Amino acid sequence: MRIKTSTTGNTFEARLSDRLTFADHQAFREMIQQVTTTGAKEFVLELSELVSIDSAGLGMFVIAMESGSKNGWSLTLKAPRPSVKQLLLLAKFDKLVTLVD
Repeated sequence: MRIKTSTTGNTFEARLSDRLTFADHQAFREMIQQVTTTGAKEFVLELSELVSIDSAGLGMFVIAMESGSKNGWSLTLKAPRPSVKQLLLLAKFDKLVTLVD
């Protein structure tokens, strides 16, 4: 996984690319800590360049959602590719977080 981050106002945005797998767990947790440290109120994960995600990657999204709930920020999953979106819908992430095209 490659990550590019930016902060605008109260929004922390991270653009994920390549694949999100268990091997990315530590980097993902560090990014979540960064969101909280910046004082952001919204965390947007831009997924248009994410080619695939495994079950551990889905679990990382759950960790982000729980961390946001505890630390006062919301999670939005933005612009997933069709294959990633299909997996998110299958796992019912659209019921847990904001999912936008």
